[in-house]
Amino acid sequence: MSRIRFRTLWEIEVSHAFHGGTCDALAFIVPPSTERALAGAHALVRERDGRLHVLIELDEADQPRPGLAGQTLLFGLRPREPSFELITPPLGIAAGDTALWDNAADADTLDGPSPVQIAGERLRIAARSSERPLTLRLFAADGTLHASTVLAAGRGAWDLPGLFGRSRWRVEEQGAGAPVSHTLWVEPELLGAWGVLALTVAPAHVAAGRTFTLAFAARSETLRYYVVANRFAEADFEQIQVLDSGFGAEARPPILFDRLLPADFGAGHLSPQLLDPAGSARIALFQARSAVARSARGPSGLTLQRNGDVLIGSLPQPGAERHDAQFVVHLSQS
Repeated sequence: MSRIRFRTLWEIEVSHAFHGGTCDALAFIVPPSTERALAGAHALVRERDGRLHVLIELDEADQPRPGLAGQTLLFGLRPREPSFELITPPLGIAAGDTALWDNAADADTLDGPSPVQIAGERLRIAARSSERPLTLRLFAADGTLHASTVLAAGRGAWDLPGLFGRSRWRVEEQGAGAPVSHTLWVEPELLGAWGVLALTVAPAHVAAGRTFTLAFAARSETLRYYVVANRFAEADFEQIQVLDSGFGAEARPPILFDRLLPADFGAGHLSPQLLDPAGSARIALFQARSAVARSARGPSGLTLQRNGDVLIGSLPQPGAERHDAQFVVHLSQS
């Protein structure tokens, strides 16, 4: 009996600057429609170590079996941890839409995120424009006009009859000005997904395979250290400073801090009353001059010093679970 052999069609990996590169920050969701398409082409999918592997079966001559070239396969994306939103800059996707990554423009390049509307088999298309009358048109993936309607005053959505198969559509809205379009994809199993990956199989992928990377930057924030000092003389307190002594070893620009007194605090700062309800302490805020990208390690060598003496050798950093980069440091002299 001959052994069934497979070869990689796609390898899809996730890279995040917070983790310093490739990681398992996202899980992949394989809807039944994609499973059926793969099975029909003698292909299968496996997820290992945070990577999605799409494998194609080889025939007796070690050639890929036909059937996948030209097909577009959908995969859902789901962050493994709620903290993903805290370490990742906003994607710029409006409420009601889903982030889409695809290779529609270039078969070998992953583009996105762009907005897409995910819908079930019964379509109810809510108008995005408040203009009335408003013409709505629904186009199939090949550009063919499928249906159209005009929304009059008081009508906010278009309910289309019948069931729609799993496929890509384009919705066009037109009022008095130029038409505006958005993409709609009928895929009930991906309703509510955080993101969607749509990959079209190119002949070159079948011949030699292809690796795609979903790359994410890290959220940048302004580091703020509030020093609340009890029983400090003014002269001693003025000598306190936050210094970055680790930039050389890490081959990065130094993080410079400005010293702000409570009189200079703004709307985004913690209030002096919250920091010192009794009103008996001296307070200073050391605020980074530029935003710092979050990372799992964080910049090392951020120290609190007074007149050359290190009071705190490693100031805290905003990790994955923290909502902001504001820290309160309490000091007290006996």
